[in-house]
Amino acid sequence: MDDRERTEQEAYERGYDIEELALRTQSGKRTLRELEEERDELDELNQTLRSRKQLWMILAIVIAAVLITVCGVFWYTVKKYRGSGTTETTKPTETVKKTYRVCDNVEDKIQKYNAGNSRYTASLKVVMDKEYVAFSYGGTTNPEYTLLYRNEYESKEDADRGEYGSWMATSQMIDYEVPYTLADDWNILTPDPIVMGGTKYVLFVQKKNDMPTSVVVLEPGQMNVGKEQGCFDAVKNWFKLQPGEEAWANISDNDADGAGNINATDLKKTVMLTTGHGNRYAFSASDEVLAAVKEKGSEALSFGDRFTWEIAEDGIHVVSPLYVREGEYYGEVTATVLPVQGMLKVSNASVGAYVSFNYDDADFNGVSAPAVNYIENPVVIGNGTGESLYLPEYKRIAKHTFNFDKDHYWQDEKGYRYVKNDEGTIISRMGIDVSKHDGDIDWKKVADSGIEFAIIRVGFRGPGEGTLEPDEKAKEYIEGALANHLDVGVYFYSQAITEAEAIAEAEYVLNVIKDYDINWPIVFDTELYENRPNARGNAMSRETRTSVAKAFLDRIKQAGYQAMLYSSTRWSILSVNRDELADYPFWYAYYGKDVTYRYDFNIWQYTSTGTVPGVKGSCDLDIWLKPWD
Repeated sequence: MDDRERTEQEAYERGYDIEELALRTQSGKRTLRELEEERDELDELNQTLRSRKQLWMILAIVIAAVLITVCGVFWYTVKKYRGSGTTETTKPTETVKKTYRVCDNVEDKIQKYNAGNSRYTASLKVVMDKEYVAFSYGGTTNPEYTLLYRNEYESKEDADRGEYGSWMATSQMIDYEVPYTLADDWNILTPDPIVMGGTKYVLFVQKKNDMPTSVVVLEPGQMNVGKEQGCFDAVKNWFKLQPGEEAWANISDNDADGAGNINATDLKKTVMLTTGHGNRYAFSASDEVLAAVKEKGSEALSFGDRFTWEIAEDGIHVVSPLYVREGEYYGEVTATVLPVQGMLKVSNASVGAYVSFNYDDADFNGVSAPAVNYIENPVVIGNGTGESLYLPEYKRIAKHTFNFDKDHYWQDEKGYRYVKNDEGTIISRMGIDVSKHDGDIDWKKVADSGIEFAIIRVGFRGPGEGTLEPDEKAKEYIEGALANHLDVGVYFYSQAITEAEAIAEAEYVLNVIKDYDINWPIVFDTELYENRPNARGNAMSRETRTSVAKAFLDRIKQAGYQAMLYSSTRWSILSVNRDELADYPFWYAYYGKDVTYRYDFNIWQYTSTGTVPGVKGSCDLDIWLKPWD
């Protein structure tokens, strides 16, 4: 079979007309292969339609099965509730919402409370379908305010979490947080209103670890949200705590408490505590404290368990130590806190900063070491700007036992002061101390006025060159006082800066008095030379000044006389060490009326503006209180 015959045969078997095929082939419109591809596409389409038809059939079967199951469950449920052969209808059990009551016997408690309380009246009240006990202040008809405590909860757990009450005035109601419920003593839930700063408040004191820490403040007549507020937070806001470098970046070197004397290394290891008065106190700081202050700033300041407070008419009185880390105490704050527009704010405060004994030294660099232990009963010294410095007590110096109340201590019309014991016997003696500045003195008039002793300056050392200078009136005063039967002591105004100079001063005094019967002490006078800030004696360290004073006193004692130290409150603590001079009596200079100095003293110089017959102008007055032996 040739090629032509074979083609015709294939065309016949495929059902094509040979002539038509030839015609199309010749015209180029369609080939045999194109027809085959079209057929294949039709076959594929048919297959897809068959698959979709099968899917719909499966879905119809599933839906039918679900319907049959639902009908079966419904039939079974109906049969279960109707029962077999009975006519009684059984309904499903309804879910009953349980209620927990804080007080089951609340009605009895209300009756008992009202019988014993005349300030508040208790009653039941329903708010939002929940039962409350309402405590109305000022009667139930037209109360000044009402405190509500919820009695009904969904569960005990909800009641334990519901540490809040409600506050009503007229038709308004707010919630406030308090850690009390009706299970507590109802007297705690109904505090008496208190007037502070002329405004009435209702205060709920919060305690943590048995220490009062915060308060909820409600103000009758004003609807304010009574949120818990920390008294320590209010006090903390009064301070600013910064790293030393940051705090002193803009402080002049000439500033009294600036960083002029601190080198860069020390500055990096300090923190600065600034009070609301603007006073600054610098403390050395550990790495832990520095890290905390750099991260938190003033929020790093802590108060601890020693934070105490009490409510008074002028506000909430707060006392607390200050520190970042226990074992590094900065001092103590005493403050009065008052509610101001719903917030607690400091109305008055002062700080006692713990400082070292060398705080006043001329070479002091302005940085105090924090106290390792909290100082229970610090010695208090004013810093001159309304706040205080706190120091530990002397160990060898006894505390004075004089009673300066009105029954034991008084001043007469001449300005002379007297002290008597519990038996009513006067134990004090009046005296004066004088120098050439007091001019001519009529010692008879002095003695006749009631003065019993005189302490006379015999000389001084110059504050500049340091030369020994006599008091030109010394011998005249000594002779006049002795002639009028006054007890006589003498003093030397020192500017010695070495032990050798102090001994020289003592020798000078001994030479002046060698011809007189001096039966009272010879006094070493050490004090700040106020008119000459650069005076040689001002610049000494506390340690050096103490050794200089001791050298003078020891020499006087060796000569057979009674030696005595003269100084003021601040100078006797920050500028000399009385523990090192405990063997010698003390002449105390303080010009106030009430004595707060706690340490023992023998003579008190109480004014520099006294008047005494026989002395022109004003002079120093003294009162002797205790023998020196």
